[in-house]
Amino acid sequence: MKDNKVIIILITVLVIVVITILGFLAISIMKNNKQPVVNQNVQNQNNNNQIEQPTNEEQNTIMNEPSGNMIIIEPNTNSVDSDNNIQPTESFVSNYYYNQLDDTAKTIYSQLKQEKNKFISGNHSVEYGTQFNTLLNSDGGQDKLTQSFQDAWDAFMYDNVDLFYIDTTKVSINIQYESLGGIRTYKVSIGPRNNGSYFLDTFKTQEEVEIAKAYMEDIRRQMTEQIATDGIYRKLGKVHNWLIETITYGGNTKDQHTIYGALANNKAVCEGYARAFKYLMDASGIPCILVSGTGTNSRGEEESHAWNYVQINENWYAVDVTWDDPILVNGGELTQELKYKYFLKGSEEFKVDHKEDGKLSEKGKTFRFPTISTQNYRP
Repeated sequence: MKDNKVIIILITVLVIVVITILGFLAISIMKNNKQPVVNQNVQNQNNNNQIEQPTNEEQNTIMNEPSGNMIIIEPNTNSVDSDNNIQPTESFVSNYYYNQLDDTAKTIYSQLKQEKNKFISGNHSVEYGTQFNTLLNSDGGQDKLTQSFQDAWDAFMYDNVDLFYIDTTKVSINIQYESLGGIRTYKVSIGPRNNGSYFLDTFKTQEEVEIAKAYMEDIRRQMTEQIATDGIYRKLGKVHNWLIETITYGGNTKDQHTIYGALANNKAVCEGYARAFKYLMDASGIPCILVSGTGTNSRGEEESHAWNYVQINENWYAVDVTWDDPILVNGGELTQELKYKYFLKGSEEFKVDHKEDGKLSEKGKTFRFPTISTQNYRP
């Protein structure tokens, strides 16, 4: 009997050991078969509140898929509370074109920037008094000042894409003088041409501009909050994708060249796409500039074009949101290859069909652009 009991005990122990081993094997198989989760949307990421957040450097290598969802609810058109609104961070890049001006143009630009918020009235004049009197009393002084004004204005409008409501053709420099004893004293101002309004025809009153401004600032606030915890690559990708999904190429007014056309009317040409991308990047703290030049389209034709350069880890890369949102004939589908064809590209690939032109206006100076990386960005 004792022998039988010993045998039963041994068998029982053996069975338990076998079951335990099989259990471990099953768990191991399940772990090996589990698929990684990628492309989580913002809501999924926010639900993982107990997970320790990665550092900025870690964010550059994880959570770096360019896709993801951004959901912008109907923006608030009331005046946005300045405490809640996301303001762009001032940096060397935010004044990129200013930094290339001569001293006279910098003086003009600086005063424009100081009084920037007053432009929303539609008829504000920036007074320079007699600051340029010596220059204007020199040979060719008026031509030099007019050129400096053009250069300063070009730089100002490229650095400050949020001035969507201004029609540049309605702004001019005003030079007046008084003569006493054969000596001329000049006074200079910049304001609306013929004492009218420099608003785009879309806007008739300051109130209309304020409503439009609040609308777009709320879009920017929502976007910035949704991508706050993402790495740089994913931030860029989400904004790039959202603009592609939101904007339709085209339009027949001057709005199509502005962030208002892109973000409020959802219709823009290349300049509107590029300005909207910079507007959102400025609030995200990612260095981004507006670039002008020409592009060779699919028919082999060269046309005026605009795009962006962004800076990641001291290197610059090209982003052309417009051409990543091509017009597809016969109901074609936007493939992943087409969607990212011009996203974070280096010069070897990008400059095959893009040519820089530093002249932001026909009569303006030729500005320099940053030298972009030879190779595409690799996350």
